[in-house]
Amino acid sequence: MRGLYIKDLRLIMKQKALLLVFILLTVFNSYQLNNNAVVPSLMIFFLTTLAFTTVTYDEMDHGLTFLFTLPISRKKYVAGKYLLSIATILLAIVLSIGIVLVMNAIKSQVVNFELFSFTFGFVFLLGLLYMSIMLPIYFKFGAEKSRLILLLIIGVIFFLTFAGGYLIQKTNFDIAGQVNTIMAQPLWLLTAISILVTAAAVVISYLMSVKIVKKKEL
Repeated sequence: MRGLYIKDLRLIMKQKALLLVFILLTVFNSYQLNNNAVVPSLMIFFLTTLAFTTVTYDEMDHGLTFLFTLPISRKKYVAGKYLLSIATILLAIVLSIGIVLVMNAIKSQVVNFELFSFTFGFVFLLGLLYMSIMLPIYFKFGAEKSRLILLLIIGVIFFLTFAGGYLIQKTNFDIAGQVNTIMAQPLWLLTAISILVTAAAVVISYLMSVKIVKKKEL
């Protein structure tokens, strides 16, 4: 397994110029929008996407055929990709914390550490959900089709958002009241529910990916 991680890290490091561009884009967008949540969100999106591309590299030139001749089972291979993705999410969070603290220091802004911790924790869970959605898609369809599917998912989300807003406006549904009711619940309860939902999504995603890879013809 260690060799698999080394291989993946070297594949990612070959794209270090792209990684630097991602970091610069993240800093620029965060500075323009003046929103701390932008930094970890973009960093997680960029870094996990780099991790996902290792699946594509593995499939090139019958790479998986060679990998599975080694003492690496398909289940361990999938687990390795999930651990790599989680590691990149954590790395994105660490880099984002450094970027946000430096930017706030430059602007002479005081950091609200309670809000800071909540924001980064929430974005971390969103990163895990993004991983849970995308990894099975990458295993099933590969990089090119996965990008199209991601665009389709984003399009559907935007459509549902606008359609939902239209219906709420027409039906006079008190969405603000419902949100306030939810937010009025104890923070520990909301945190526990969020963690449980995310953990369930990761487990289901992993089991789906294992099933996909086991059925994959080499």
